[in-house]
Amino acid sequence: MANLIACDLVTPESLVFSGEAVLVSAPAGEGDIGMMQMCSPLMSTLRRGVIRITGEDNNVVTFAVDGGYLEVDGQKVIILASRAVDVTQIDKEFCKENIAKNEKRIAELEEESPAKAYAVGEIAWENYLLTLN
Repeated sequence: MANLIACDLVTPESLVFSGEAVLVSAPAGEGDIGMMQMCSPLMSTLRRGVIRITGEDNNVVTFAVDGGYLEVDGQKVIILASRAVDVTQIDKEFCKENIAKNEKRIAELEEESPAKAYAVGEIAWENYLLTLN
């Protein structure tokens, strides 16, 4: 039996993934990191990128995340992401529609509007998702 580490990926909306893994890789604030059972304790910020969770059967599940935090204690990895999407579930047409909707919204808003900054962030996220899958 492989040495497994528990892994939870959580967003404000839901528990996205919970299971055991041989290896969890994540886009930490200072660079990509990999975590296995008995690794050193660590806390880190996350940047936009892809979480890869390799199971005991070498099956890999991937999630795009848009920042957050990560904690590992050698027995469990807890990933708190601002948002996470299963890479295999990305709908490119939906992303393109959201980009168009937000571009239209930006054109209608005042320059210093917080809603404009939010729409710009949404466009960046959707464009990032289009680069995956």
